[in-house]
Amino acid sequence: MDAQQRYTIGQELTGPVRVITPQRIEWYDSAMLSAAMNELRQVGSNIHTDPDFAKSEGFIGVNADGMIMTNWCSEMLTRLFGLDYFETGELRTKFIKPVVMGVELHVRGRIRKATPQSGGGTEYDVEIWCEDQNGLKLVDGDAKVTAKSR
Repeated sequence: MDAQQRYTIGQELTGPVRVITPQRIEWYDSAMLSAAMNELRQVGSNIHTDPDFAKSEGFIGVNADGMIMTNWCSEMLTRLFGLDYFETGELRTKFIKPVVMGVELHVRGRIRKATPQSGGGTEYDVEIWCEDQNGLKLVDGDAKVTAKSR
């Protein structure tokens, strides 16, 4: 399918559906710290790892790190646009509600605009969001990707 015909305005996009678990939170927190320190490190108490600390900060429990949801949005864009997303893509996310343990997170999107480019291909403006299993929006965002004619 030609890039100009790949997606249509208003088209719904579906990304991964995953449950927020202690293991997923640990993977992100420890991996980021370990990479920064160049050795395996466990994170200390924070709103992502310690229920009591999270409650002391006003949350109902541990809160998933925002990079988890951002990466899952990025995964959806990678699956849909492939290398074009890596070469031309932009993604912005805003965390509008806490994402707590046990939430089944659904990554979604919608094509808002499709603009043909003079050099070929189409620039897509995409609304991105994550919602829980009940349809409550927890993360809001937007993306742009220029899909090239190949």
